[in-house]
Amino acid sequence: MKIEAVILAAGKGTRMKSNLPKVMHDVAGKPMIGWIIEALSPVCKTINVVSGHGRDIVEDYVSDCYSGVKFSFQSIQDGTGGAVRSAVPNLSGDTTHIIICAGDTPLLKTETFEKLKEHFISEKADLTVVSTILDDPEHYGRIVRTKEGLVSKIVEYLDATEEQRKISEINSGIYMIEKNLLVEGIYKIKNNNAKKEYYLTDIIRISKSLNRKVTAFVEEDFISLSGINDPEQLEKADAEMKKRIQN
Repeated sequence: MKIEAVILAAGKGTRMKSNLPKVMHDVAGKPMIGWIIEALSPVCKTINVVSGHGRDIVEDYVSDCYSGVKFSFQSIQDGTGGAVRSAVPNLSGDTTHIIICAGDTPLLKTETFEKLKEHFISEKADLTVVSTILDDPEHYGRIVRTKEGLVSKIVEYLDATEEQRKISEINSGIYMIEKNLLVEGIYKIKNNNAKKEYYLTDIIRISKSLNRKVTAFVEEDFISLSGINDPEQLEKADAEMKKRIQN
């Protein structure tokens, strides 16, 4: 098994109120993209960063600090599915599996990726999504499971029924997928939605339609999955990382 990481780092991060690319904001003395690369490196043979807004800043920093990382470019901000689609032609020929995660989740741990890999292998899955359980799942996408415990779909909050909104298991945006399934499925994602974006969550439905096994690995440490969308969340992540370092 040769795993390639695809880190989605093309976002502008308008709520950060800064011209700096979102993934370059500092967490405990290091841009958040650096923490993610370091968490993934022990598990993934290759790191593939999808850049976009502030491309030069992101790529210069990563190239200077982390050897062997390669880059893909998302020229149009057309969603997470669009970001992964821009990386597919650049995947290494000997890669067999892909781990996908967002570039704004600096608290991710190597341990989580190791457990994801173990789950994927033991369950003989074709696609695994990392989920977590929240007392208040707010506006996150809900994980809908079959009676057998497999994942049937991810439902976004706005599209969810009242019954589905009661589900406390939510999508973290982290996936492990067999490479050939990703290559086949990513081009089947459509942008027929209000935002005209390609949503990576659609890969669940597509994989199911291809009779592939889709599972969810529940990460109990929900804080480590936290994404950064505004200065307040950045401040909390900075404090959490500093606490980790001190301990």
